[in-house]
Amino acid sequence: MPYNNLRRQAVPQQYAQQLQTSTLAAPTRGLIQNESSAFMGPGGAIVQDNWFPTLRGVQLRGGFERWNDLHALDYPAWTNSHAYAVDGTIAYDPADGTAWLVAVAHTSAASPTTFSVDRAAHPTYWTAQPAAITREPVISAFEYVSGNEQKMFAANSTKLFEVTFSAAPILVKNLQTSGNYCAAQMSNAGGNWLIAVNESGDPPLRFDGTAWEVLSAGFPTNPITGPPGTPVVDGGGLSYVWKYRNRLFFIGAGTMSAWYLDIDSVGGALQEIPLSGSAAKGGSLLFGADWSIDAGDGIDDKCVFVTDLGEVLIFTGSDPSNAANWRQEGRYSISPPLGMNAHVAVGGELLILTVDGIVPISQAITKTGGQLDMAMLTRPIEVLWHQAVDEKRTWAWSAKKWDEKSAVFIATPGGNPGDRYCLVVNNTTIAWCRYLGYDAVCFIRMRGDMFFGTQDGLVMQCERTGYDDGKPYVATLVGGWEMFGAPANTVTWHQCRAVFRSGIAQPFYPQLSATTDYVVTIPTPPPPGVDPGVQDVWDQGKWGPTGSGDLNPPPPADIAAYAQWDQPSVRLSPVRNTLWVSIGMTGFAHAPIVQVTVAQQATPDVELLALSTTYERAGVNV
Repeated sequence: MPYNNLRRQAVPQQYAQQLQTSTLAAPTRGLIQNESSAFMGPGGAIVQDNWFPTLRGVQLRGGFERWNDLHALDYPAWTNSHAYAVDGTIAYDPADGTAWLVAVAHTSAASPTTFSVDRAAHPTYWTAQPAAITREPVISAFEYVSGNEQKMFAANSTKLFEVTFSAAPILVKNLQTSGNYCAAQMSNAGGNWLIAVNESGDPPLRFDGTAWEVLSAGFPTNPITGPPGTPVVDGGGLSYVWKYRNRLFFIGAGTMSAWYLDIDSVGGALQEIPLSGSAAKGGSLLFGADWSIDAGDGIDDKCVFVTDLGEVLIFTGSDPSNAANWRQEGRYSISPPLGMNAHVAVGGELLILTVDGIVPISQAITKTGGQLDMAMLTRPIEVLWHQAVDEKRTWAWSAKKWDEKSAVFIATPGGNPGDRYCLVVNNTTIAWCRYLGYDAVCFIRMRGDMFFGTQDGLVMQCERTGYDDGKPYVATLVGGWEMFGAPANTVTWHQCRAVFRSGIAQPFYPQLSATTDYVVTIPTPPPPGVDPGVQDVWDQGKWGPTGSGDLNPPPPADIAAYAQWDQPSVRLSPVRNTLWVSIGMTGFAHAPIVQVTVAQQATPDVELLALSTTYERAGVNV
C-alpha cells in the first residue's frame, strides 16, 4: 500500500452563508386576484381571512356574540332554577335546537348547568318532541333612528320582530308572505315616521317610534291608497320604498310603475310614474334610490330607478306631476343586480351589487362594456366575486356601511357550515378581505355597533369578545408571491420575523410559515394563547364587594367578580415581534403565511405591520 494513501487529506475550506435580508410590508392592499402571480406588487395578499386591511397594516377582527334569537318566542328557552309543572309546557334548548315536553314536575338545576346536562342527569323529566323548531334565516333587517331613540327590526319569511334589546324579540307582524323588507323614514309636523314594505307587496307597515300600524284596506287614519283598478288601490302591491326630495317613492311589485306621495306625507293617495317606455330591456323595477352627487340633499340630487335586468333610469326634479319640474336624464345598462337591497350609499356615491361586481353609479353613466369592468370596486377580487355569485345567487344580497370601522360589509348569504363568510372592504383604501365564519344574510346598525342576521335565525353583534359565538376562530394570511429580487433563481428562505402592534395583555400566538412555487398549502393553525381575561377599566365595575352602600358588608361568594381598588389589572408587555422563526423553504417563488387562533374574552387588538426575512440565493435551475 503506497505510503501516500495513509496521509490525512485536507478538508474543503468552509464558507459563510450568503444571507440577505428583506422586509415585506403587510398586505394593506388586501386580497389581489387581478395581477399576475409572477409580478404581484407589494402589499397584496393571496388569502386574507379575518385580517382587516388598515392604512398601516392588517388587523385581527373581533369575534361576535349572540344578541337575539328570532325563534325565542316559538318555545320558551329552558332556564335554570325554574319550577316546571306537567302542564304541557315545552322548553327549547338553544344549544342544539331541540324541544322537550315536561314529563315530571321538578325544579331545574341551578346555573351554570345547561339543559343538556340537566336532561342527562334526569332522563325521566323530559320527553323529546318529534318535531323540533325549524330554524329560518333572518332574511332582512332595518333600523329606526329619531334623535337618541334607535330601534332595530329583523324579519324571517313570515314574521317581523323588534330586536333592539338582547332579550327575547318582540313580534311586530305575523303571517307575512315575504321577509325581504325595505324601509324609509320621513319627518313631518306629526313626528318621525318609518314606512316598511316587503318584496311580495304585503300591506305597508307604518311606525311612529312607539306603535306600528298595518295600512291594509280600510285603515281609518291617513291610509295609503291608490287609483281604483290598480294593484295598489288599498296601498298593497308596493315592494320598495325610499325618500327623494321630501317625498316617499314606491315601486309596484313586479311592474314597471313607480308611485309617490305628496311632499312630507306618510299617507294619502299614490300617484303613478309609468316607466315602461323609459326602459329598453323590459323586466320590472327592482329598487330605487336617491343619488346625491354632493353627498347631501340638494338641487343636484337624482332619483334612480333600477330594473331587475340591469337598466338604470335617472330622473331629476321635485314634482313628477309637473313636466317642467321632472325629466329623465339618462338610461344606462349594468349587469343584473343581486337583490332589491343590494346597494349602498358611500358619501356621494351609490354602489350597486351586480352579478359582475360592484358598480359605482358615477362610472355606469360614463363607461360601457369593458371600461365599466375596469372601474368596478370588486376588480381586485374578481375571481372570488364570481365564485360567490355562482354559488349564492339564489339569495338576496345586501350591503351595509360601518362608519366607525371605515368599512363596507357585503353579505354573501348561503354556503355550508364551516364555509360561510362575508366580504369586507376598507372604504378608504378599497382593500378587500374575507370574514370567515360570518354567517351573514343581512346587516344592521345601532348606536355605532354592527349586527348581522344568520341562516339559523340569530342576530349577532360584531366586534365583541375574541370568540365567534363562544367558539375560537382562526385568522389566516397568505401574502403575495415574493421572488426576493431574483425571479429566475432558486431561493432558500431561512428565517422570518413578524412585527406587530398590539394592546396590553394580548395573548395571541402567531404562527409563521410559507408556501412555494405558486401552490398555496396552508398548515394546521396554532393553538390559542392563554386568556388573561377582560382587563379592568376605569369606571367599569362596582366600588367595593357589593355596591350596596354598606360600609362593612359581608363578602359575597363571587367577590372575585367585583372590581377592587387594591387589585390592579394584569399588565403584560405588548408583543412587538416574534423574534426569528425558522422557515426553511426552498423554491423560486415564496408566499409568507401568518396564522393566529383567537380564543379570548377581550376583543383582540392586534395589527400586523411587516415581515422581516433572511434568505439565500442559489443558482438557476436549467
